[in-house]
Amino acid sequence: MTFMSSVPVLNPISLGAAVRERRLSAARTQAEVAADAGVSRAWLIRFEDGHPRAELFRVFAVLRALGVSLHLDDDITTDQDREELAFLDQLLGADDER
Repeated sequence: MTFMSSVPVLNPISLGAAVRERRLSAARTQAEVAADAGVSRAWLIRFEDGHPRAELFRVFAVLRALGVSLHLDDDITTDQDREELAFLDQLLGADDER
């Protein structure tokens, strides 16, 4: 199995993409990971696609099923990252309560 290095997660889309990449690098199907995590394959597909309203308990179940964990680091986002996040927040209708 190839291990990914640390990947910055700035929004639901980048989190879903990182999870998809980890799943693919582990040569696991969506059905396998979904079954191990106790979620439906349809939910996993939406999560990997960056659905903005994924339930945290299911997110952590998927991370556990893939054998990965979540780490918090100091913010290293660039101005461009912040602009993209603001655009996504506006597009997704997110409120300012973060």
